[in-house]
Amino acid sequence: MKLRTKIVLFIITISLLALASTYVISQKIFLDRFTELDQEALEGRMSDIIQTYESELRGMNETMLNYSAWDETYDYVSSRTSADLRNPYILSNYDEGTFQSNRFDLIALINRSGSPVYSGLYDYSGETVAPVTPEIVSLFGDLREQLDHLTKPEDRFAGLVILNDGPMLITLQPVLHNDMTGPVAGMAVAGRKLDDREISRVGALSPSGITVEKASGNLLKESRGQNIWVSYLPGNRLEGHAVINDLFGNPGIVISIEQPRHIYEVGKKAMANFTLFFVISTLGISLLSLLFVKRTILSRMAALVRGIRIIGKSRDLSIRLNIRGRDELSEVEMEFNRMISSLERAQEELHRQAMVDPLTQLPNRTFFFETLNRVIRKANLQGRQIVLLFIDLDHFKAVNDTWGHDFGDAVLKQIADRLASAVGPDDLVSRLGGDEFTILLSSFSGTEDIQAQIAKIQQVLAEPHTLNGQLFHSTASIGVSIYPQNGEDAELLVKAADLAMFQVKENGRNNIYRYSERLEEAFSRKKVIGRQLRSAVDNGELEMHYQPILSASKLDIVKVEALLRWKSPTFGPVSPAEFIPLAEAGGSILGIGNWVLRKVCADLRSFQDQGIRLKAAVNISGLQLMQPGLPEQLKEALADNGLTADSLELEITETMLMSDESIITSLADLRSMGFCISLDDFGTGFSSLSYLRTFPVDIIKIDRSFVAGIQSGASDDTLVRAIIELSHNLGLRVVSEGVELKEQFDLLCNLGSDELQGYFISRPLPAPSLVEFITSYASAASTRE
Repeated sequence: MKLRTKIVLFIITISLLALASTYVISQKIFLDRFTELDQEALEGRMSDIIQTYESELRGMNETMLNYSAWDETYDYVSSRTSADLRNPYILSNYDEGTFQSNRFDLIALINRSGSPVYSGLYDYSGETVAPVTPEIVSLFGDLREQLDHLTKPEDRFAGLVILNDGPMLITLQPVLHNDMTGPVAGMAVAGRKLDDREISRVGALSPSGITVEKASGNLLKESRGQNIWVSYLPGNRLEGHAVINDLFGNPGIVISIEQPRHIYEVGKKAMANFTLFFVISTLGISLLSLLFVKRTILSRMAALVRGIRIIGKSRDLSIRLNIRGRDELSEVEMEFNRMISSLERAQEELHRQAMVDPLTQLPNRTFFFETLNRVIRKANLQGRQIVLLFIDLDHFKAVNDTWGHDFGDAVLKQIADRLASAVGPDDLVSRLGGDEFTILLSSFSGTEDIQAQIAKIQQVLAEPHTLNGQLFHSTASIGVSIYPQNGEDAELLVKAADLAMFQVKENGRNNIYRYSERLEEAFSRKKVIGRQLRSAVDNGELEMHYQPILSASKLDIVKVEALLRWKSPTFGPVSPAEFIPLAEAGGSILGIGNWVLRKVCADLRSFQDQGIRLKAAVNISGLQLMQPGLPEQLKEALADNGLTADSLELEITETMLMSDESIITSLADLRSMGFCISLDDFGTGFSSLSYLRTFPVDIIKIDRSFVAGIQSGASDDTLVRAIIELSHNLGLRVVSEGVELKEQFDLLCNLGSDELQGYFISRPLPAPSLVEFITSYASAASTRE
């Protein structure tokens, strides 16, 4: 986007933002304030209406005082227990004129006991005084409670009651002597209906009419606990509401008035005029700003761009811009000229750094792939082969961790120098990154020449390093791929060599391996198996088999070894020796291990329910042992099946035991919980019998490789005898694995092996077959006895 366009868009954006902010301010501040003024005015009118209502009640109080504080009323009320409409006091004081002149709809006198001694209800349509309705009589009963509160001459009560035909204003006065003395003889009651006639008279105080309705649940909910509130109506109108409680303190009626939003409408017109003026002013200022920017900035920028384009098209870094003026744009021109000068000096350095590894000064990954693609195209035209070596140093991370990165960098430099000196002038050595190197052999005469060059490379890699007075040996894993057999482009060729190198890593490192299709298939199989193992538990593909273990002294089957079996959906049955390492590498061993523990415990419970009590030896991986939740998993599996810790024997390998000190701590914790720890495949790892006194193990399992060649008087016999005797001296039990012949069985019994396991006794069996085997074995044993 051009600067001219950006400036125009910026000015337009600022203008629009100013207009938008003005609009928002007018809408959210001023118009909202006008709305508040309208609302406050309406609330003020509602307050006036309420004051008028209260004034009405005070007027009724004052009027009724002429009848309640009067000796004749006092004598009549105190002497009567029921109404006497023919009494001269009644006839002379409570006729139609009394109701009309005072605008009363109801007058009543109630004695001290609460009985009405006079009551009348005025009918304005017929201009007659009629008896009160049953509803009014019921009201007198409700007012009886107020009589107890009329104990002093100054006591007064006035308020509102809700009747079937509408609300009524009520005043209650104590009946007293002329001089306002008591005691109170009763109460005088006067009522004025709040009908259309009365509402019209009160509404004369307001510019709009008043509506009165009974306080309903919806109206009270709308009030949100306020006595006065305002609601908005369509057509820019407001409606004010006020709640008036009845004589008993409950919400009685809601008085409402409606009016237009005068202040809001006036304010809205004023803000519209202001906004129009602001829009015109903003447009004018924007046009002036654009004209100023064009003449003072954009024209100079255009000249600057033309000068830069001339330099760009000519590709001549000796051309410089003409500096005009002494403003900021002149400074830009000066800095641009300095930049051109710097580019001239740095161009070659940048090109060199882009293709060279800064540490070893060997060609880097970019240069390597460019060269490899070029050599492949040339080899394709000439019909010849290319050999690619992918080299990865063994355990180089440990070098950095142990000796430091400075030491590691020095080793990398030495290796780079050695590799560069070991190849021919047409070959290419590069560093891809880290401890990875590649060698491209493009000049050789035949297979023997290739082997000779590779042997020379292996020789220089095997030479020791002397750094800072330290003698250091390093090894490397080398993968080999050949064009065009192993790949017809650079990516495929490097991938094949990398795959071959990885095979060396898996087989112990410090070797060389050439890529083959079988290697690709093996890696593909591992990927598929690793992926399928993650869902093996959920898909129900796992199965437990159990191999019986015989007590050498009792010749009874005392326990079994739990052995996991898996049938891959793609490859069918897969050996544990193949899928267990892949499960450990992929992390799925944790879920599988948990399933194995729960399945073995469930099967042990099932065996016990069938009258067979066995202990099970279960293999535990290093990842499981380093998992913090393993003890809880074991406890839960045992508890769910009603078993104790002595039902399980946890098997580990020598390699695992020697790999991490934290594993020894975990084993000690499990042993303290009551689990028996067994050291499996003893004799194949790196431990010795002297270490066993410090390891938390209870049982030694002699590896089948020792048992396979055992015979009386042979070296294996002597070794097995030593293992058994020293293990017993350390308080450890011994299990001999791989017993396949009767001669082996008898000899191991004589040598003192505590327990025996192998095909001579039984192959691993599924749980149902194991039950049948143990039952038949026990039956045969009892027959032999």
